[in-house]
Amino acid sequence: MTLILPECITGFSYGDCSAPGSDWKTFKSICFEFTRIKRGICSFTIGDEITPNYHQASITWSEQTIYVLLSRNYPVIGISKLEPFQYEFIDLPELTDMFPDTYQIPSAAELNERFDLSLQPFLNKAERGEIKYWKPETVGNVIFHYWD
Repeated sequence: MTLILPECITGFSYGDCSAPGSDWKTFKSICFEFTRIKRGICSFTIGDEITPNYHQASITWSEQTIYVLLSRNYPVIGISKLEPFQYEFIDLPELTDMFPDTYQIPSAAELNERFDLSLQPFLNKAERGEIKYWKPETVGNVIFHYWD
Protein backbone atom coordinates (compact mmCIF):
# COMPACT_ATOMS: atom_id res chain seq x y z
CA MET A 1 0.00 0.00 0.00
CA THR A 2 1.45 3.32 -1.07
CA LEU A 3 2.08 5.99 1.53
CA ILE A 4 0.14 9.11 0.45
CA LEU A 5 2.32 12.17 1.01
CA PRO A 6 0.98 15.53 2.23
CA GLU A 7 1.52 18.79 0.38
CA CYS A 8 4.90 20.39 1.13
CA ILE A 9 6.49 17.16 2.43
CA THR A 10 9.45 18.03 0.18
CA GLY A 11 9.61 21.64 1.38
CA PHE A 12 9.03 23.04 -2.12
CA SER A 13 6.17 25.34 -3.10
CA TYR A 14 5.40 28.44 -5.14
CA GLY A 15 3.87 30.11 -2.09
CA ASP A 16 3.38 29.42 1.56
CA CYS A 17 3.82 25.84 2.70
CA SER A 18 1.32 24.86 5.35
CA ALA A 19 3.59 22.12 6.73
CA PRO A 20 3.56 22.01 10.55
CA GLY A 21 7.30 21.47 11.01
CA SER A 22 8.74 18.98 13.47
CA ASP A 23 9.79 18.78 17.11
CA TRP A 24 13.60 18.79 17.06
CA LYS A 25 14.01 18.81 20.85
CA THR A 26 11.97 15.64 21.43
CA PHE A 27 13.69 13.92 18.49
CA LYS A 28 17.11 14.77 19.89
CA SER A 29 16.16 13.70 23.41
CA ILE A 30 14.84 10.31 22.27
CA CYS A 31 17.89 9.65 20.10
CA PHE A 32 20.16 10.43 23.08
CA GLU A 33 18.10 8.15 25.34
CA PHE A 34 18.28 5.28 22.83
CA THR A 35 22.04 5.83 22.54
CA ARG A 36 22.39 5.73 26.33
CA ILE A 37 20.46 2.47 26.54
CA LYS A 38 22.66 0.95 23.83
CA ARG A 39 25.83 2.42 25.37
CA GLY A 40 26.65 3.97 22.04
CA ILE A 41 27.69 7.23 20.44
CA CYS A 42 25.35 9.75 18.84
CA SER A 43 25.99 12.75 16.61
CA PHE A 44 23.61 15.06 14.77
CA THR A 45 23.52 16.74 11.37
CA ILE A 46 21.03 19.57 11.36
CA GLY A 47 19.35 20.41 8.07
CA ASP A 48 19.54 24.08 7.18
CA GLU A 49 16.95 26.09 5.28
CA ILE A 50 18.02 24.62 1.93
CA THR A 51 19.57 21.14 2.09
CA PRO A 52 19.04 18.58 3.39
CA ASN A 53 15.33 18.86 4.15
CA TYR A 54 15.74 16.78 7.32
CA HIS A 55 17.75 16.44 10.52
CA GLN A 56 19.84 13.32 11.04
CA ALA A 57 21.09 11.46 14.09
CA SER A 58 23.92 8.97 13.55
CA ILE A 59 23.88 6.36 16.28
CA THR A 60 26.64 3.76 16.65
CA TRP A 61 26.76 0.87 19.12
CA SER A 62 28.35 -2.58 19.04
CA GLU A 63 29.91 -1.88 15.62
CA GLN A 64 26.47 -1.07 14.15
CA THR A 65 25.47 2.36 12.84
CA ILE A 66 22.00 3.62 12.00
CA TYR A 67 20.81 6.96 10.69
CA VAL A 68 17.62 8.37 12.16
CA LEU A 69 16.03 11.00 9.93
CA LEU A 70 13.46 13.62 10.93
CA SER A 71 11.73 15.66 8.23
CA ARG A 72 11.96 19.41 8.84
CA ASN A 73 8.50 19.87 7.32
CA TYR A 74 6.45 17.19 9.06
CA PRO A 75 7.04 15.02 12.15
CA VAL A 76 8.01 12.03 9.98
CA ILE A 77 10.86 9.69 10.92
CA GLY A 78 12.81 7.17 8.88
CA ILE A 79 15.65 4.89 9.97
CA SER A 80 18.33 3.78 7.55
CA LYS A 81 21.32 1.48 7.75
CA LEU A 82 23.04 3.41 4.95
CA GLU A 83 23.71 7.12 4.82
CA PRO A 84 22.75 9.90 2.35
CA PHE A 85 22.04 9.13 -1.28
CA GLN A 86 21.94 5.38 -0.57
CA TYR A 87 19.26 5.10 2.08
CA GLU A 88 18.03 1.62 2.83
CA PHE A 89 15.26 2.08 5.34
CA ILE A 90 14.81 -0.43 8.13
CA ASP A 91 12.30 -1.08 10.90
CA LEU A 92 13.67 -0.70 14.43
CA PRO A 93 10.73 -0.97 16.87
CA GLU A 94 12.95 -0.72 19.95
CA LEU A 95 13.71 2.87 18.85
CA THR A 96 10.51 3.88 17.09
CA ASP A 97 8.36 2.74 20.03
CA MET A 98 10.09 5.44 22.10
CA PHE A 99 8.54 8.24 19.99
CA PRO A 100 5.14 9.71 20.94
CA ASP A 101 2.14 9.33 18.65
CA THR A 102 2.69 12.85 17.33
CA TYR A 103 5.38 11.38 15.04
CA GLN A 104 4.55 9.44 11.90
CA ILE A 105 6.93 6.53 11.42
CA PRO A 106 6.34 4.81 8.08
CA SER A 107 7.48 1.22 7.79
CA ALA A 108 10.63 0.27 5.91
CA ALA A 109 8.41 -1.29 3.24
CA GLU A 110 6.57 2.03 2.76
CA LEU A 111 9.77 4.10 2.60
CA ASN A 112 11.60 1.66 0.31
CA GLU A 113 8.62 1.37 -2.06
CA ARG A 114 9.23 2.54 -5.62
CA PHE A 115 7.91 6.10 -5.95
CA ASP A 116 5.02 6.66 -8.36
CA LEU A 117 4.06 10.32 -8.78
CA SER A 118 0.67 9.38 -10.27
CA LEU A 119 -0.35 7.94 -6.87
CA GLN A 120 0.31 11.23 -5.03
CA PRO A 121 -2.72 13.56 -5.27
CA PHE A 122 -1.63 16.16 -2.68
CA LEU A 123 1.84 17.17 -3.90
CA ASN A 124 1.87 20.70 -5.29
CA LYS A 125 3.11 21.91 -8.69
CA ALA A 126 6.53 22.93 -7.37
CA GLU A 127 7.03 19.52 -5.74
CA ARG A 128 5.98 17.74 -8.90
CA GLY A 129 8.51 19.76 -10.89
CA GLU A 130 11.32 18.93 -8.46
CA ILE A 131 10.38 15.25 -8.49
CA LYS A 132 10.42 15.16 -12.28
CA TYR A 133 13.85 16.81 -12.24
CA TRP A 134 15.50 14.77 -9.44
CA LYS A 135 13.75 11.45 -10.24
CA PRO A 136 13.72 9.94 -6.74
CA GLU A 137 13.45 6.17 -6.81
CA THR A 138 11.63 5.56 -3.52
CA VAL A 139 9.01 7.19 -1.32
CA GLY A 140 11.73 7.66 1.33
CA ASN A 141 13.87 9.54 -1.21
CA VAL A 142 11.00 12.02 -1.68
CA ILE A 143 10.49 12.60 2.04
CA PHE A 144 14.20 12.80 2.91
CA HIS A 145 16.33 14.46 0.24
CA TYR A 146 19.22 16.81 -0.60
CA TRP A 147 17.55 18.65 -3.46
CA ASP A 148 18.38 22.34 -3.74
